[in-house]
Amino acid sequence: MVATLSDAIGTLVAARGLTSRWRPTRHFYWITWRLWRGLGRHLGKHREGFLSAYAPLTLLTLLGMWLIGLLMGWALIYSATEASLKGDTGFGSLVYYSGTCLFTLGFGDILATTQPLRFAALAEAGSGVATMALAISYLPVLYASYGRRESQLLTLDDPTGQRIEPTALIRIWAPGGDTERLYQFFGEWEGWTADILESHVSYPMLALFRSQHRGQSWITALGVVLDAAVLTCAVVPGAELREPYFMYRRGRRALKEILRRLPQAPEAQAPLERWQFDIAYQRVGATGLPLRDPDEAWALLNEYRSNYGTTLQALIDYLLAPAGFWGHSAEDTGSEG
Repeated sequence: MVATLSDAIGTLVAARGLTSRWRPTRHFYWITWRLWRGLGRHLGKHREGFLSAYAPLTLLTLLGMWLIGLLMGWALIYSATEASLKGDTGFGSLVYYSGTCLFTLGFGDILATTQPLRFAALAEAGSGVATMALAISYLPVLYASYGRRESQLLTLDDPTGQRIEPTALIRIWAPGGDTERLYQFFGEWEGWTADILESHVSYPMLALFRSQHRGQSWITALGVVLDAAVLTCAVVPGAELREPYFMYRRGRRALKEILRRLPQAPEAQAPLERWQFDIAYQRVGATGLPLRDPDEAWALLNEYRSNYGTTLQALIDYLLAPAGFWGHSAEDTGSEG
């Protein structure tokens, strides 16, 4: 009973429930997500719908798990003092007695013949009401964070209708080599990333909530903007002192903190080849932005990306995120990456 209350409070109030290895919620998500994820891998075009159902269902399951834990825990307490109860005192009856206290208070105080048991019945009723109230009040906070996250994703789009790439973002937001507009873009996304860091560290299950729009995902959006920021820092002189660098710092920390709070999410390798960089360097140069020496820029890019590349790929793999990030064109073409 104490463990159940601690788990519920740690998840809903302290908001760090998944970080403690002994807590039931952490093991619940570790086991169920592995199973759900394993099934989702083989569903083809129905995969996203199947995976999207997981997070909402777990919230209902957790509430039921906590209530059952409280029910059985109080029943065990009553079994130790069954001599002070009226009527049938078999364990089944004690579970029923516990349920009347937990959900309605009912006639629990009538069955108890001693003052301590009456106070225990009141305490159980309070714990049941408090747990359900916490769960109900928790949902608006959770979905408000989810709404802020998703609304920003809708602003990430490529007018050409192609999958969004880091160089495309630089081209779109730095027309004619306009660095100030590009820096403003990274400043806005730094604020979004800070909100992601706060909400997804406080409530790690938010990471498992998927976008309702085809071909979109918070982790791939963060990845493409973060890659665009570090590419700008590496290639454009002076960018390492402006908003792109702050976006890089915020994004790097967000990825590491979120990954650390998810149960059993392994790191993965994400190597970057020189030929990929050479193509990106030419595309950035075509925008009219000033460029560093390519060898110096390549060294800087590797330095920056070594601090978050494996973590980013680990989260993408762990969440089975759609390949890449698609804007509004995904809804029209049915593309998912």
